[in-house]
Amino acid sequence: MNYVKSALGLLAALIVGWSFTAAGWAASEIRFGVVREAPTENDPQWLQVKGALRGVSYKVVPLSEVGGSLLQGVSVLFLPNVSVISPEEATALGDWVEHGGKLVVSGQLAQGSSPQVQQQLQQLTGGVWLTSLEGENLLTLNSKSAPWQRSDRTSGVQGAGTLSSNSLDIVAQWDQPDKPAAVLSGERVTYLGWQWGRANSTTFDRSWLTAALEKYLPGTAAPVIKIEPVETLAMRQELTNLLGRVENIAATSQDARQLPSGYPQAVEQARQALISLPKLISQGEDTQARVLWQGAIEELWRNYPNVQTASPPEVRAIWLDRGTIVQAGSPDGLRQIFDRLADAGINTVFFETLNAGYPIYPSRVAVEQNPLTVGWDPLAAAVSLAHERKMELHAWCWTFAVGNSRHNRLLNLPDTYPGPVLSRHPEWGMSDNQGSFRPRGQNEYWIDPANPEARAYLMRIYDEILKSYNVDGLQLDYIRYPFQGSYSFGFSQISRSGFRAINGVDPLVLSPSRDLSLNKLWNQYKARQVSEFVAQTAMLVRDIRPRVLLSAAVYPFVNRERITKIQQDWESWARQGQVDLLVPMTYKLNARALQQEVEPILNPVEELPALFLPSVNLQELLQVQLRDQIQAVRDLPSGGYSLFAAAHLTNELDQVLHQAASVSSAIPYREPLRTVRERFDILVEEWNYLIDHNSVAGSTESLKAWRVRTTKLQQFIKDVAEKPTVTKVRQARTEITAFRAALQDYLRLDRSEHSYRNQTWDNRLAGMDSLLRYAELVFSRVIAKR
Repeated sequence: MNYVKSALGLLAALIVGWSFTAAGWAASEIRFGVVREAPTENDPQWLQVKGALRGVSYKVVPLSEVGGSLLQGVSVLFLPNVSVISPEEATALGDWVEHGGKLVVSGQLAQGSSPQVQQQLQQLTGGVWLTSLEGENLLTLNSKSAPWQRSDRTSGVQGAGTLSSNSLDIVAQWDQPDKPAAVLSGERVTYLGWQWGRANSTTFDRSWLTAALEKYLPGTAAPVIKIEPVETLAMRQELTNLLGRVENIAATSQDARQLPSGYPQAVEQARQALISLPKLISQGEDTQARVLWQGAIEELWRNYPNVQTASPPEVRAIWLDRGTIVQAGSPDGLRQIFDRLADAGINTVFFETLNAGYPIYPSRVAVEQNPLTVGWDPLAAAVSLAHERKMELHAWCWTFAVGNSRHNRLLNLPDTYPGPVLSRHPEWGMSDNQGSFRPRGQNEYWIDPANPEARAYLMRIYDEILKSYNVDGLQLDYIRYPFQGSYSFGFSQISRSGFRAINGVDPLVLSPSRDLSLNKLWNQYKARQVSEFVAQTAMLVRDIRPRVLLSAAVYPFVNRERITKIQQDWESWARQGQVDLLVPMTYKLNARALQQEVEPILNPVEELPALFLPSVNLQELLQVQLRDQIQAVRDLPSGGYSLFAAAHLTNELDQVLHQAASVSSAIPYREPLRTVRERFDILVEEWNYLIDHNSVAGSTESLKAWRVRTTKLQQFIKDVAEKPTVTKVRQARTEITAFRAALQDYLRLDRSEHSYRNQTWDNRLAGMDSLLRYAELVFSRVIAKR
């Protein structure tokens, strides 16, 4: 695999105009804008782009605002991988370019838009994406003129496509026999033929964007992007954690011959970089610091251990999406998918059962089955195929989102079609404060969680699934309100009347900027409607089939932000024992960003009697990135991980999953005590190996005391797993808590040398405590049923 060998000083050339201060945007410096397609800050694709722009000054321009005042003063507008553009937005872009604006485009522009919009944008840009290329492709320069002549612009890249144009110059080509165009550029538009922001290194992407900006904004780029204190901390943390994961794997491989030949040098380079970074930055050598840091990161990637280590029993879940199910087309087609998943070590499948208001199976409750699956019953086939392979099948259901404009296009329906549910029951819907039934810039149509008839309809669907199909779980997705920023959503006569009865005011008249206390109450009222529905669903599940698990796909924001933006209070659901699995949608480019997003919610999560399954987005992921993200999740107090989604699986990623799969057959939510026992045994084996090889810093006395205490706790955990009682489970929790505290003392010397490793050990013990807490919940349910 080719990686970027960079001269990272070129990163620094990207400051082009925009700066943000406490007083606001400085209008005299407005030059560069970046279009955000999704309406939220947490869309996975936007997060990838945003991550690659870290340290760069730019103005965010929501796609829905391209015709508005936000473009005033912007000279260059970047459209990174924008897939869906409306006719109105395309016209606004055209008008802006006609008035002198310059565009930089990447990815397959408007691939999800109508043919008319695609043709309109092809005329505007002068370029078109012809075909997508598989794997990693090398790029070669075609133009020797400035600003394109840079050696770091010829590296390999994934997510590539061939371009064509009759009016733009070919600046670079893909290194293939027919030399297809990779980069096109003209007086008004530059087209980059790959999915920008998704590379393992940001150097390549930034350098090409810099070149376009140098062309359209000559003389405005500053020579250096200063490394701010917060970025210094982030850089050191990223390198420390990556080094920690690499060393953790290598230390327990028990065979140094399996490690890459360059592993020792890569580790030493990373250690030296961590020592040198503060000094370079304090001396103002920001460019050299970036080069040093990036070089250390890339050497660790290049020499990432690809060895089999002891893998803990864990939930290895995947979302099997509607598109993949439709493409399978039959039980035989679906069988091939389940064979592949089983070989990859998957033990839990979240099977998309209710999507955009359509059940994927022939329903007696819903008005129509998804037209794309008429003629067979995918859910029945999936349950049988999963159970034959000792896998669990959980019905993944969209909850309050019951229509989707993107799905409409697959069915040749207009974007304005609200879906099969709301088209028959418009009185169930909710709107914004202007009466619009689709949130601004979003694709979904929603029913009101406060509407008892809408809730009853969903309950009938769940009742049908639970009684007609032998599913092992039910997963609630879109279990929230739509995203809200500067405006509110969720208005219906029922919601307004309910809030007015409690608080004496119609929420429709509230001002977001003035009525702060009442708006807080309004958000809490809406969150309560969602929570009441979750409680109602949990009661239904426990009454019909107590062994069926209830899970929720949730957002990993801190609680206050979540209540404000989407009215989702998942802590309360777990605290009351209503959900068994929390699956946060932590779709990130790399392990550092994933761990960073999870950290703020770890404290509340560790106190909840539910298992925590961070998720990994497989789209455009390299093998080493997947390997590293799985390791990062295992280093957290988690019950396993969930992969999004089957549609993005490749043969290369299959290999990683197969190798990473645990040999244990235990699924934590079914056998939490056995899982605790096996996880602790693996941890003890690791500790003993490291102590025997003098790889743990500490006095002989402290290490001996540690081993004695570890042996006693190991025996007690074995006894709890073999002869469990509620009292023993609670005692085990007490023992693990005390052991965690003692470990800090035993390993006082080792922590300074291996901080990441020690934090990982504490996280794994915390994960065992969560499993014991969940076991308590399971015991209480059994007792309640007697």
